[in-house]
This record gives sequence, structure tokens and C-alpha cells, in this order.
Amino acid sequence: MRPQPRRKKWSEAEERSLIEKYGEMSRDGTLSKMKTREKKYKPIAAHVNAGHHARDPSSYPWQWTWKDVSTKIQNMRHQYSLVKQKIKKPGDSEEFDWPDGTTHWSNFILYKDVFGDVPLVFPSEPEPYNNELLVGSDFVDLEFDYEEDYNKDKNDEFIEEPNQTRKRKKGWGFVSAQLGRLTELEAQLERREAERENERQRRENVMEREKERRRREREEMERESEEREMMRREEVLVREREWEERMERKREEWKKRMDEMLSRHRAEMGQMQARMLHEQQTLVGQFIGLVSQWAGGLTDHHTPDPRAPVYLSQMMVHGDARVEGDNQEDQFIVDG
Repeated sequence: MRPQPRRKKWSEAEERSLIEKYGEMSRDGTLSKMKTREKKYKPIAAHVNAGHHARDPSSYPWQWTWKDVSTKIQNMRHQYSLVKQKIKKPGDSEEFDWPDGTTHWSNFILYKDVFGDVPLVFPSEPEPYNNELLVGSDFVDLEFDYEEDYNKDKNDEFIEEPNQTRKRKKGWGFVSAQLGRLTELEAQLERREAERENERQRRENVMEREKERRRREREEMERESEEREMMRREEVLVREREWEERMERKREEWKKRMDEMLSRHRAEMGQMQARMLHEQQTLVGQFIGLVSQWAGGLTDHHTPDPRAPVYLSQMMVHGDARVEGDNQEDQFIVDG
């Protein structure tokens, strides 16, 4: 079994997969749409791991995180900028000897297609840093990969230039200061991203609570509206029942009054009929008596007519013995 490296080290195949995926996402605008470094570099880390570590863990033992990818891309950009600084033509013009870049770094053209016009690491002045700053393995060590002897077995080595110890130490001190500032800047960026993420989570929580509050208020309003509608319907039903009961009582009272009126009317009519019959009988009796007296005086003033009482008795009929319908005046039509 192959011994595991002491420190993390990117292989050439992993670096190529990383730079190709980064270039692809840069060209199609995917990276510009991402707001945080984690969202930008997490897909790249997943692509590299899926293409190497997942297929051959023994040859590619490291599973890279998005922070590893972020650091590596930063190192690549910085390395490209250093080479670009070395091939800059003298003077104030922004012209570069691009073909000469491959003499310093065999993969320079590939990185140029990805990083393009990245700004230079050092200013145009002072000049001592342009030609003899860092070369060989010291230059490659700027890749921050937390590894030793980074490029001893790789193909993208740089051509060793004449060694001037003093200038190299000054250049290394300057670069170390730059690296310290870059590390501090990275820490600040991470803190800011964490703060922004916390703020975003806080806003989302506030929005969720507000949505939940509005939802409860809406449900409460709907429930109150349903209760009011039910109460209104019940009140309408109660009023309708009360109105029907009042109308029923009024009908009963009206019917009762009509029955009483009819009863009184019948009684009064019976009394009137009896009184009229009595008066009629009295008049008829008196009339018959006068006729009988007059007729008897013509024949015999002392002998009464025996037919007079019989005729009078036939004319005097009691009201209870009368046949119904023999007098049309005591018939009434009552609407019931």
C-alpha cells in the first residue's frame, strides 16, 4: 500500500481538473452569480473529488474542501501574477512578452486563459523586484499548499536564475508581508461572510415568524368571520320562528274572535226572530179576534165563532217548531 503523504499536496491531474472547472464556471458566468466563496468553490471541490478521490483513493488520498479550493485558486492567481510580472517589458507600457512566460512556467498559457488580466503583485517600481525576486523552489513555495518540496517532482519548474542572496531575502520579506496581509484579508472575508450568513438567517427567521403571525391572524379572522356568519344565520332562524309563532297566534285569535262573533250573531238573530214571531202572533190574534167579533155580531152577538180559536192556533207556531228555510230573512252567509 502506498504510504500516505505527510501533508496535503495537490497532484498535477487534480490541479488541471480544478483550473479547467474554474475556467468553465468563470466563462459561463456561474461564479459571478454566487454571493459567497462557499457557494463558488463547493461545486469545484465536488468536481475534483468526484473525478479523482472517489475513483482512486489510493492515488488521490485527499478529499478537498471548498476552503482548500479557495486557497489553491488564490495561490494559482498569485503565481500567475508573479510570472506575469517577470515577463513585463521595461518601461511604463502595459506590454508583456507572453511567449516568454512558458520559459518560466510550462502551464503559463493555460493559466493565462483562465485568469486573464489579473493585476500584478508588485508595482513597476522599485526595479530590483522585477528580475531577481524569487526563483526555483522558493518561488513555487508561494502556493500556500502547506507542503514541502512542492515542485521537486513536477514538470512546471522554473528556470533557476543567478542567485543573489540579499535581494532574495528582501523579496521574500516583502512577499511574506503580502502573504500575511492576504491571510488577514481572508480571515476578515470569512468573518464577514459568517456575519452576513448570520444576518441572513436572522432575517429569514424574522420573516418566517412574521409569516407565521400573519397566517395565525388570517386563520383567526376567518374563524371569527365563520362564527359571525353562524350567529347571523341562527338569529335569522330565530326571528323567522318567532314571526311564524306570532302569525300563528294571531290566526288563532282571529279565528276565535270570528267564532265568538258568529255565536253572538246567531243568538241575536234567534232572539229577533222569536220577538218578531211573538209580535206577529199577537197582531194576528188581535186581528182574528176583531174579525170573529165582527162576524159574530152579524149573526149572533152572544155566540162566538167556534172556528176562530182553531184558526188562531194554526197561525201561532212556536219559534222552535218552525221549519228551517220558511223565512229567507233569517238566513246569513258567514265567511269562515
